[in-house]
Amino acid sequence: EITTVMGDDEQPPGTIQVLDNTFIMKPRPSERFKQGEIKAIMDEVMESKLKSRKYEHDECVDLSKDISTEIKEKVKALGCKRHKLVVQVTIGEVHGQDVRLSSRCLWDVDTDNYASASFQNADLYCVSIVFGCYYE
Repeated sequence: EITTVMGDDEQPPGTIQVLDNTFIMKPRPSERFKQGEIKAIMDEVMESKLKSRKYEHDECVDLSKDISTEIKEKVKALGCKRHKLVVQVTIGEVHGQDVRLSSRCLWDVDTDNYASASFQNADLYCVSIVFGCYYE
């Protein structure tokens, strides 16, 4: 049994709503993590925000936050209602070097997933990863 305090327009503020467990252990087909669509969102956001940018360290700190927030909001709009979303964005300067990013996760391979995308122009590179972990 979950007790929450609701403060939206549907109920008066301070009203307590008691919800029963749903016992939904796996996402419905329409609620699954849509890896292809999420990658397309990430590509679009990075392209629009970074296309003509030059690397400026101070600006890139805020820019990475803006990109991750925009990606997260657009992914939420896809309908992954019961997924905890974690968005990681890394921006760096291009100096002719190679960069390799990796991550490790402990999760349920049937319900959890991730999507990654990268962008590079003459002055900077950006790698973004969205992790989706299903809430049971």
